[in-house]
Amino acid sequence: MTGPAAGGLRVETLLAGYLFHGEEDYIAEEFVEGLKRVLADPSGGEVRLTRMDLDETRWREIVDAARTAPFLFEPWRAIVVRVPEKRSSSDRGPDLRPGAEGEEGRASKYLCAADQKILREYFADPAARTVLVVIRAGRVRKDDALVRFFSSLPKAVFSTMEMKRLPAPALMRRADDRARAFGKTLTEGARQRLFELIGQDLRLTLNEVDKLSVFVGEKKGIEEDDVNEATAGQRSFESYELDDALAAADFAKGAAILNDLLAEGERPEQIVGRLAGFLRGVLIAQTWLAEKSRTKDEAFQALFPYISKNWGDLYRRKYGDFFGIVEGFTASELSALLAKLRKADARLKTTDADPQTVLEVFLREFSLARKKKTIISPEWG
Repeated sequence: MTGPAAGGLRVETLLAGYLFHGEEDYIAEEFVEGLKRVLADPSGGEVRLTRMDLDETRWREIVDAARTAPFLFEPWRAIVVRVPEKRSSSDRGPDLRPGAEGEEGRASKYLCAADQKILREYFADPAARTVLVVIRAGRVRKDDALVRFFSSLPKAVFSTMEMKRLPAPALMRRADDRARAFGKTLTEGARQRLFELIGQDLRLTLNEVDKLSVFVGEKKGIEEDDVNEATAGQRSFESYELDDALAAADFAKGAAILNDLLAEGERPEQIVGRLAGFLRGVLIAQTWLAEKSRTKDEAFQALFPYISKNWGDLYRRKYGDFFGIVEGFTASELSALLAKLRKADARLKTTDADPQTVLEVFLREFSLARKKKTIISPEWG
């Protein structure tokens, strides 16, 4: 699906409605901000922006608000409707036979047959000087009822856009553009470090570039060292370094990183969560490879989407380190390590034990097991 870009908005080409759906919801926010700028009164007045949530408001109320004419001094009205992201299977409504809920077939908590009728009637004759923006953030299934419905509306009045996570090259172009707006440039090393720290999150990437542009002062170039020193993602960087220490079974390096994380205020349970997530990722990869449901490349990209193949040596190193652990432990050994980590977590939560000591004991035992200097069984703990 294609859709509008915030930078190309013009009053004369605005449609009555827009749907943005997908994981990168910052794209929708950029569109809304662009819409506000385009619709603002040249004399200085601001467009009236109304925000609604489908957990609290019905489509009939939204359409009624859209049909209410703007006030005398408001040339345009914009209504932003957000669809709640998290829904359990019971919230999705029953699966109905085609025709049972009109032409859309499947019912939805947020778009029943009556809602569809109301919306079709509205967009058959939309209110003048009113723009309705619907945002469905998060993972969206291909057969999502709401997306299918809005995609079926006439293209002359309604547009849809899938908000995909940007691939590394496109994301870094956005970062470069933001840096240039401050009169700065990003070195290749700075770009790679930003992407490693933050991944494919556009909002966080642009926020970090803003901070870095101020941090470097009069200096025109933003370098890798600047990112390491100033970015709010420093803790994330050290967490990835902790992954590297695990892969290399380097206890001394891991202990030093633990010390830094705790000194910076990282909570012990957050570190336990990071360690557990890494080990579970290894187990998942083992399962995929054993079932032959994914290749090594596919498994790595699924688990580490922020590490691009374009990074050459860095990609190969991360890839090799990860599969060194995948192939270096049996599933039962990994399960035993997770059990050991759960015991460490329980000790941290129920006793006054020193967090660094508890975590270092786990790292020591992991390192020894990785080097096959100890034997791990499912009962190990």
